[in-house]
Amino acid sequence: MDGNGVGHDANSGLTGLGGADPHAADAAGVPGEAGTRHRPSPAFSLLLLLLVAGVAYVGSAGLDQSLRAARGEGARGVFTVSGLSCVQHPGHESCTCHGHYTPDSGGDARGVYLHAAGRDTCREGEEIPAVDVGAANRVYGPDGSREWILSSVLLVGSAAAVSGMTVRWVRHVRGLRTVGRSSQGA
Repeated sequence: MDGNGVGHDANSGLTGLGGADPHAADAAGVPGEAGTRHRPSPAFSLLLLLLVAGVAYVGSAGLDQSLRAARGEGARGVFTVSGLSCVQHPGHESCTCHGHYTPDSGGDARGVYLHAAGRDTCREGEEIPAVDVGAANRVYGPDGSREWILSSVLLVGSAAAVSGMTVRWVRHVRGLRTVGRSSQGA
């Protein structure tokens, strides 16, 4: 019985619009073409590929610095706090700790900010051990950084998008070959 209390035998004679059985699934959504796949759009595929390339570029651009920061590799030195600026967002606060970095190996101090510093870490005049991984405008605290996670997510997502698009095109081409062979054999 179906949800209306009518047996399946009684429903077998019912048809919907166009004479189709309302209980039969239409795989492709197009009458007469059940089971066929639609051709992927070349324009959309190209646009998606360009977008994915841009995202992958952003993900890979700072990956080497992010990995060095995560491992605490770089020139050790001291960050001297000169100021703190914070912005309130719904649910959290984002702070930037400004100051000067002086390498342990000697050299001139340069104005930078300390990555991932908060109100509790950044007090004016305080000297904080820091690592310079080669970024032009920032240094990292002794605990390192987790920036590599975002870079990795961007790269993995880009690879997944390209893989998905490739699989769709390969299936489409294989489907064309199968249709071509079956029409030649008939």
